Amino acid sequence: MTDIQTIPVFRSPDLDVTSQYYAEQLGFVPERVLSDYLIVRRGPIELHFCPHDYETDRPTEQRCYIRGADIDAIHDDFVARGLNGFRQFERTAWNMFEFYVSDPFGLLLVFGRSATEGHPPASLK
Repeated sequence: MTDIQTIPVFRSPDLDVTSQYYAEQLGFVPERVLSDYLIVRRGPIELHFCPHDYETDRPTEQRCYIRGADIDAIHDDFVARGLNGFRQFERTAWNMFEFYVSDPFGLLLVFGRSATEGHPPASLK
């Protein structure tokens, strides 16, 4: 994948109800990636859902997932800028390379690419 996609990640108090609604009412195809993570797709549309964080006192972060093979250049630019709220690349259990940036108001930008797209990021070698 060479294009970069932006995918909203919404909070859901009940992933089963969300999955059923998007499938039965809106015609999306649900995929439970993990027990606490849901992806629904319809054609080129992809939406992600995860549960609310009720166990901590911190506000629940809003998220946007930004996916594509070309994110390494964005990562390197962020490193050069010395951003606050920046978290380096890591390899996830779901076989993605991801890094994160939180804005001053708690919006979490998650950048990821498949571990099968190219070599591991230079920061992980």
